[in-house]
Amino acid sequence: MLNCFRTTLLKKPSENIQIFRLTSTTSEKLPSNGDNINIPKYIHRSSTDILKAISSTIQRDPTAAHYKYHDDPYLIPVSNFQKRAYALSQESGRKAAHWIRNQHPDLFNHKVAFPPIEKFYPKVFYDESHELDENELKKVIEKGVVSDAITVYNLLSKNGIEISSDTQQALLELVCFYNNQDDIEEDWIEERWYTQVNKEREELRNTWKSNGFSNSLFSTIKSPNAHHYSTIIQGMSKYNQFEESYKLYKEACEKKLILSINSYNSAIRSAIYVKEGADHKWLHIQEILNQMNDLDVPMNLMTLNSILYVLTTMAISPESKKYALKTIAEAKKFNIEPCLSSFYYLIQIFCSDKKNKSTILVDILNLLEGKTLNIKDIADTNFFVAAMENCRYHLQNFSVALRVHSLLLTGNNYNLIGNSYKESVYYRHFFAILCQNESTELLMKYYNDLVPHIYIPEPSITEMIVKSINVSAAVEFYPKLWSDILMFDQADREPVIVELTNGMAQNLFPSFEQSVKEELGQLAGTIYDSIEERKETGKIKMSWTGSLLGNLIEVCLFGDNIQNATEIIMKLKNNENEIIGVPDSQNITNFLNYCINKNYFNEILICVEYILEVGLEVDLDILISKIIKSMVLSPMQRAHLSKLIGTEHYVEIESKTESVIS
Repeated sequence: MLNCFRTTLLKKPSENIQIFRLTSTTSEKLPSNGDNINIPKYIHRSSTDILKAISSTIQRDPTAAHYKYHDDPYLIPVSNFQKRAYALSQESGRKAAHWIRNQHPDLFNHKVAFPPIEKFYPKVFYDESHELDENELKKVIEKGVVSDAITVYNLLSKNGIEISSDTQQALLELVCFYNNQDDIEEDWIEERWYTQVNKEREELRNTWKSNGFSNSLFSTIKSPNAHHYSTIIQGMSKYNQFEESYKLYKEACEKKLILSINSYNSAIRSAIYVKEGADHKWLHIQEILNQMNDLDVPMNLMTLNSILYVLTTMAISPESKKYALKTIAEAKKFNIEPCLSSFYYLIQIFCSDKKNKSTILVDILNLLEGKTLNIKDIADTNFFVAAMENCRYHLQNFSVALRVHSLLLTGNNYNLIGNSYKESVYYRHFFAILCQNESTELLMKYYNDLVPHIYIPEPSITEMIVKSINVSAAVEFYPKLWSDILMFDQADREPVIVELTNGMAQNLFPSFEQSVKEELGQLAGTIYDSIEERKETGKIKMSWTGSLLGNLIEVCLFGDNIQNATEIIMKLKNNENEIIGVPDSQNITNFLNYCINKNYFNEILICVEYILEVGLEVDLDILISKIIKSMVLSPMQRAHLSKLIGTEHYVEIESKTESVIS
C-alpha cells in the first residue's frame, strides 16, 4: 500500500490532476483483468488528514511528558506549579520576541516570507499622523483588535469623518463581545489554558465596564434599532450586568422591537438577579417565552440552557425538577437536542437533594455513550467535572465513574475537559472514588498511567492513596509512593507523612522475605534523611513528632537498619525540646531488645540515657536485668551502665539477676 502511495506522488503533476479528475466524477466502471472497478467520488482532505490518521494508530505513552515540554528527564516538570511555570515561561519567550519586533520595527525590514504574511509584520500604532478612513476601521474590526478599533474610531470622529451604520454596528458588536479590552491572542495557547480559571472565578461577578466605550458608542446612536439593542443587551449579560441589560430589554420591548433570540435568552438568565424566589423566577421565564411566541421567535438550544441555568438556582424548590422536564419536552417539539451543558444543569437540578439519590447521570450516559461530542455551549466544559463529582459524592459508584471516563476518552471528547483546573478537579474525584471503592491493584494501574504527566495528586488525594495501600498491606508500593511524594514537593505535608509511616509500621509481617524487610528498613531511613535534609536547608518547616519518629525506628529495626534507628534515637535525645511528644514506649523497648540481641552496647547507653531524661514509662529494671543476663559486659561497660542508673540501683539489679540465674 505504501509503495502504491509513493508511486502516485512521484507521477507528473498532469497525471495526478487526471487521477483527481477521475475520482471527482461519478463512479465509473473500468475493466481490469476482466473485473469491474468502482472508483469512488473524490473526498476532500485537509493538509493534516494523513498525520491525523497516523497519529490515531499510536496510543498515548504514559511515561512520556506532554510534547510542549523538553524531552529531557531533568527538564520535565513534575508538579502543578512547575507545569504552569514551564509552559508559560516558554510562551513568555515568544511574547518577548513579539514585543521587540513591535517596539523596533525599523530593525526588521527583511522579508521573512514570499508572498508576504501579514501576521509576521510589526504591529501598527495608530496616531494623528495616519491618514485614516472608514475602510481602515473595517480592517481593524475584522482583525478583532479592540484597542486599535477604538483608537481608529476616535481619530475618525475627531477628524469629522462620518461612519456608516453597518460599520458602527460591527464596532459595537466587537467592543460589547470583548468588554472594551483586547482578548488574549490565539497564538498564546498556554496563557489561554491557564487564565480560563480566573475567568470562571468571575463567572458570577459583574465585570462589565459601565462607563466604557460600549456605553458611550451606544449613546451616540440617534435611533438605535433592534440590532443595536440586541448587541448591547448580550454584551452586558455576558459580563453579568443583568440589571442594566434587563432595563434595556424592557425599553426595547416598549418600542416593540423584535430582538435577536440570544437577547431573549439573556433576559431569561437575568431572572437570577432581577427576581427573588422560585415562583417569581419561573413567572419571569414564562413571560419572556410568551413574548417570544407572540413575536414568532422560536427557541433554540441556548434558550433551553438559559432556562435550565435559572432552574439550578431553584433546585431547593420541589417544582424545579418538574419545570426542567417540562422544558426538555418543549425543546423536543422544536427538534432541539440537549447538549453537555444541558445535562450539566440537569445533574445540578436533580442531584441537589443528598437524601434522595437520583440516577439521572446513568440515563445521560445511556444517551451519550460511544459518541464523539462537539462543543455547543461554553458551559459544556463543566459536564465531565460535574459527572465525576456526582459519581464520587452522590452515586458513590465506580462503575459509573468508569463509564464517564470512557466517554471522555472517546474520539476528541477530551477537548471538552475545559482547562487545567477542571482537569485537575476531574482526576481528583476520579482517584478519590478509586481509593474508596476499588482494589489497590486497579488503583495503582490508573496511578501509573496518569501520574505525573496527566495529573499530579493533591496532598489530600495522596493521603487517600496511602491509606488505601495501608489497608491492603501492599508494601511493595511504598518506595514508589515516597519517591513521588518527594517529586511532588509534598514531603512537608505532615498528614501524608504520618499516614505513610503509620502504615509502614503497622504492616511489618515476619513472613516477608528478607529482601522486602531490608527494602522497608532502607526506605524508613531514606524518609528520615530526606526530611532532615530539607529541614536543614529550609525547604520545609514540618516539626518532628515523637510518634512519627517512633514509627520510623520500628521500620528501621524491622529491616536491620540499626544505623538510621540509632540516628533517630540521637535526634530524640539531643533535640528533645524541638520534638512534639515522645515515641511509644514499645518502640523504645523494641529498640533496646534489638540492641541486646545484636550486642550493640553503645546504642543501649544512648537509649537508656534518653529514657531517663524524658521519664518514659519503660520497665527499665527488666531491661537492665536482660542486659546483664544476655550480654558479656566488660568492667568499663558495667561502670558506664551503673553510672547512668546509679551504682546502688545497678548492684541491686545485678544481684537479683544473678540469684535468679543461680
